[in-house]
Amino acid sequence: MAGDRHGKHNTTTISFRVNSYEKATIEERVKVSGMKKQDYIVRSCIYNHVCVVGKKETIEIIRSEMKEMSLVLEDVAKDLKSEKPVISEPVLDSMTERYLAFLEAALWMLKGSSYLWEDKKDGRESNEGL
Repeated sequence: MAGDRHGKHNTTTISFRVNSYEKATIEERVKVSGMKKQDYIVRSCIYNHVCVVGKKETIEIIRSEMKEMSLVLEDVAKDLKSEKPVISEPVLDSMTERYLAFLEAALWMLKGSSYLWEDKKDGRESNEGL
């Protein structure tokens, strides 16, 4: 979480370009939030609501990542079950962090696309059974 970064040195930079209207809008929202710009942008990126529109490319990315994750986790499980595991704790921690981030992103995307499988409650009566 953004607040957890206090006192730590962050080494990763993410940057992007915006037009003047988008910049002004972000600046105003930061101002009224009372947060630092960095914290506001991080929280906005992590906790925003997104409506996902399915694309073949998106599904392929998820499929590829899940396949890789499955293969690596099978190897890790086999290694951890052996008498003398060779995987180091830092490697396991790094892998856990990466896969947890991917799983959270996949779940976030699925939540954004849940309208595709949820029952619609729009007040219209069903004509089924007539």
